[in-house]
Amino acid sequence: MDAIEFERKEEELFFKSMNASTPIKQRVAAGFAWYPVDILSTRYTVGEYLEIEISRKPGDSGSHKMKEGAGVNLFFNVGSEKTEFGGIISFVRKEKMRVILRNDALDKDDIPEKGLAGVELVYDARPYVIMHKTINTVRDSKDEYIKILREGIRNTSLLLNKGGEDIEVNVDQLPPYLNPSQKTAIRACIGVESIGIIHGPPGTGKTTTLTALVKALSKTEKRILVCAPSNNAVDLLAERISELQIDTIRIGNITRIGDKVMHLTLEDKLKNHGDWSHIKKVKIQADEAEKMSSKYRRSFGQVEREERFAYKKEARELRKWARELEYKLTREIVGNAKVVVSTLIGAAHPDIDDLYFDTVIIDEASQALEPESWVAMIKGKRTILAGDHKQLPPTVKSRNAAQLGLETTLLDILTPVIHDSYLLNTQYRMNDTILGFSNQMFYNGKLLSSEKVANRLLRSLPPLTLIDTSGTGFEEVIGQENRSYKNDGEFFLMREHILANKENLLGASIGVISPYAEQIRNLRISFEEETDFRNIDFEIDTIDGFQGQEKDVIYISLVRSNDKGEIGFLADERRLNVALTRARFALIVIGDGSTLSNHAIFSKFWDYAEENKALESAWSYMGG
Repeated sequence: MDAIEFERKEEELFFKSMNASTPIKQRVAAGFAWYPVDILSTRYTVGEYLEIEISRKPGDSGSHKMKEGAGVNLFFNVGSEKTEFGGIISFVRKEKMRVILRNDALDKDDIPEKGLAGVELVYDARPYVIMHKTINTVRDSKDEYIKILREGIRNTSLLLNKGGEDIEVNVDQLPPYLNPSQKTAIRACIGVESIGIIHGPPGTGKTTTLTALVKALSKTEKRILVCAPSNNAVDLLAERISELQIDTIRIGNITRIGDKVMHLTLEDKLKNHGDWSHIKKVKIQADEAEKMSSKYRRSFGQVEREERFAYKKEARELRKWARELEYKLTREIVGNAKVVVSTLIGAAHPDIDDLYFDTVIIDEASQALEPESWVAMIKGKRTILAGDHKQLPPTVKSRNAAQLGLETTLLDILTPVIHDSYLLNTQYRMNDTILGFSNQMFYNGKLLSSEKVANRLLRSLPPLTLIDTSGTGFEEVIGQENRSYKNDGEFFLMREHILANKENLLGASIGVISPYAEQIRNLRISFEEETDFRNIDFEIDTIDGFQGQEKDVIYISLVRSNDKGEIGFLADERRLNVALTRARFALIVIGDGSTLSNHAIFSKFWDYAEENKALESAWSYMGG
C-alpha cells in the first residue's frame, strides 16, 4: 500500500510541477508536450467522441514520452487565454498523433479555429485508486484461492511443489504449427491448480502459445479473462483470439482501443445487436418529450404547468426504460462472451464487475506491477502468467516505491520457484549468432534457434558487428537541459557503416536504438538532415521504446565513453538483453570498450564478439 501511494504522489507531483512551472519549450524538449501543432482533421468515433488528428513539424524535438492510451490535454493559446480539452492518445507515430476527447458532448464547432495548439501529458489518478482498492480486497479476502496466492507469494515455499493435476490432453488436437515446448506449456497450464507461468524469451512465440491455450481452454471453460498492462498488447491479443472464431469482447475505455479491434468492443456489439434499434427509438422518444416540455418555459398557467410536468415525467421514464434495456442487453452480451480481453486496470471495469472467470491469463507479466496483476487475479479461479522476467521491468518513478519492492513483479518472485513454470525454448526471430550471447548470459543456453532462422543472413551483411571506439576520442557529452547523454562520434560511425552497406540494407526494416533520450534526439535530427538516408526507412527510439518490437537490422549506440568507467543505468543487464534481441538478420553495436568493459556483462559481450570474429575497430571507418 505504501509503495502504491509513494508512486502515486511522485507521479502527481511530477506532472503538477512540470505543467505549472516548466516553460513549454522545456516540456517539449523533455518529450512531455508537442507544441505548436497543426490540426489536420476532426472526426467522430464510436460512442460519438470527437477525435482530433494533429501533426508537428518533422524533426521537431526528436523523442517524446507520448504513448497510445496516455491521458493528455489538447490546449489552445488564444492571446492570453488558454482553452483545454481532456483526452486520450489513440494513435501516435513520429510526427502525427490522434487524440480522442473525453467529453462525448463536444462538437466540432467547440474546437477553436484560431490560436496556437499543443498537447501535453497529464496526471491520471484512476489506476492508483483501483490498485489501492484491490490490495485492500486481497488483504481482507477469505477466498481460498486468493489466500493461497497471497501467502504463497510472500512465502514461496508454500507454492514450491503445488503442481496442478496431470490432465491428459491429446496434443494431436493442438495446432500442428506449435513446437514441443509450446505444446508442453499448453498441456500443463490446462491442468494448473492455482498459478502457472509461461516463460517466453524473445521470438519464442509467446502470443501464438497464449492464443492456442485460450482456444484449448474455450472448449471446456465457460469464461476466460485475458489481460496485459498495455492497450497495444491487449488489442493484439483480442485480434488474434477473435481470428480463431472465439466469441471475444474487448472491454475498456473506448478512447483507448485501437481501430483494428473496434468491432470487438461492447459499444460496437451493442449498436449491431438486433435489439439496439428499439433502445435507440426509446431514447429518441425521450428526447422528443424533453423538447416538448421546453415549449412551456415562458407559459406558466395551470394547464401549461401540468403539460410541462407530464412531458418531463415522460422523458424521465423513457430514459429510465432505455437505461434498463441497455443494461439488460449489456449483461447479455458480456455474459455470453467466451473470452473477455482488457488491460489489467480495465479488469475493474463496471461492465465485468460481477463476472467470475475460470482462468485469468496475464500477458506481458514482466511489465506488470504486482498490484495491477491482482486487479485481474481476484476475478478468477486460477492464473496463468506469461512474459520474460529477463527483460525490462515495469517503470517505477518513486525511489521509495522501488525500495519497497514495487519494481519486483510476480514473474520475478515466482518463476524460479514454482512447480508449474514452463520455458518456450525455440525462437523464430534471429540469426543464431545474434541470439548466442543473450542465450548464454540470461537463459542458461536453453534456447534453440529454429532451422528457418538459425543461419539466415541479409545478403552479405554479417549477423553481428561490434564497432569499438576505444582511443578515438569519441566521448560522451551531457545535455545541460535534461542531464541525458549523447555521442556525436557514434552517429558518425553509424553513418559510415550504413553508407558502406547501402546495397545490403536495401528494402530492410531498420531500427536505431540508444539507452539515452539525448542521443535519440541527436540521432533523429542527424538522420533527418542526412540526404543520403532519404530513401531508407529508420525507426529511432530508446531501448524501453523498442521492447516487444523487432526489425531486420538493429543499430545500437551505447553512448557512454569516459575516463572514469561510469556507465549509469547501462549496468542494468536486462536493458542490454532487450537491446540485443530485437534484430532478425543483423545487429550492429557501437560502443567504447575501454569504458564499458570495466563491467562484467560488457566485458563478456566484447569477448563473445571477438570469438565470433565480429569485433571491429572504429579506426577502420576513419581511414586510420
